[in-house]
Amino acid sequence: MVIFIDESGTLPDKSDRYIILAALVADNPDRLDKILPKFRRKTPTKGPRKKEKQVKEFKFHYVGDITKEKVLKEIASLNIKIYLLVVDKIGRKIPDTPENYGKLIKRLILVLIKKEHPKQVYFDKHFSSKSDTEKFETLLNLISQQIQFKQVDSLADPRIDLADFIAGAALRKYRANDNTFYNIILSKVIWEKVESWNKL
Repeated sequence: MVIFIDESGTLPDKSDRYIILAALVADNPDRLDKILPKFRRKTPTKGPRKKEKQVKEFKFHYVGDITKEKVLKEIASLNIKIYLLVVDKIGRKIPDTPENYGKLIKRLILVLIKKEHPKQVYFDKHFSSKSDTEKFETLLNLISQQIQFKQVDSLADPRIDLADFIAGAALRKYRANDNTFYNIILSKVIWEKVESWNKL
């Protein structure tokens, strides 16, 4: 059992009321690594979608609605499960520190431990500085020493960006009351919780 986690929304930005943590749970993670490279190859070189050929990385925020829909349908066709933690910041500006980000992650990881018993959990590398990365790693190991936690660059492992698409679809639902993309993956969502930052 392998899990990929990414977020949408930010802690410090007061205009982001919600921050979403999405976990994609996969029994066969090897099937995931070719999905986004395949869509990148198939992106047309002409027309409104040609700009997607130039994006550095396929993420929900960077691609158009047609690609969003195609990627999410592909995800929903797989034998996967989705967990969503939706945190309402209630207008607060929260520093993006290892401690605060770790607080978010811990809430979701404890649910995943109880329900899925994961062996490996992958995160998009969240912090740029070595010291913050190491602090976050220490916090992860305090949550569980039975899980192999890996912070990876999503450019090197595009499976992380599948969780980004899921988180982006959920954020669109909560931020803009738009279920268009969320409904594509709804059948795979087995746990979704809205919590206030103050109650984490």
